Amino acid sequence: MPMNLDKKTIEAMKAAGISFVGSVPAPWGGITETLEPEDLAPFIKDREEWFARKNGAFKQQYLDWVATSGEPRCGANTSKGTRCKNSVSGGIQRYFEVWLQEDGGFCHVHGGATSKDARKR
Repeated sequence: MPMNLDKKTIEAMKAAGISFVGSVPAPWGGITETLEPEDLAPFIKDREEWFARKNGAFKQQYLDWVATSGEPRCGANTSKGTRCKNSVSGGIQRYFEVWLQEDGGFCHVHGGATSKDARKR
């Protein structure tokens, strides 16, 4: 959908105290983000891509975060060669930046924080 945004009007609106906000899906429903004038066109084009890039991530990582309800998954491979489906200890609905750091960690079976091996350390 081609779109021409009148930049002068948008800047005048901001100068007059008008704020721009947008919402993106999140594991708990949605996140409201404050948008700067330069964010409007990319946000309208693809809000998921915009949010991912704003957080230093890829769109697929954002989509995985939403699909897993914000629950980081174990990064170990099973004996069948597929990724373990267990979660990393700590619960669900983590903020995106926390999920990015913890996804791919290890579950209790593969040496995560609640494993017997980890408790011995």
